[in-house]
Amino acid sequence: MILLTRFDGAKFYINIDFIEFIEETPDTMLSLIDHKRILVRESANDVVGKITEYLRSIYRGNTGSGGRIAMITQNQAQAEHSEKEWQTEHLRDAKGEGA
Repeated sequence: MILLTRFDGAKFYINIDFIEFIEETPDTMLSLIDHKRILVRESANDVVGKITEYLRSIYRGNTGSGGRIAMITQNQAQAEHSEKEWQTEHLRDAKGEGA
């Protein structure tokens, strides 16, 4: 679990397995797998960083964790690439250039 801050300043822990996606609108909104949404003060990059740090801490003590950490880093890079694709697509849609 990671520690985050609600928009009203209240601290809370969230199980990362329940986060479906994170968006900035411009405030950071977590959408959960049960369709609940939580507004947080941290940026999307900060939330992803906390998730990555948490996962790394889990795998640090395990034998062969280097492969797992590489997988986490690869997944983060894929998420960043997907975010860029999403932004490009929505920018095209906003300009009326959609496919």
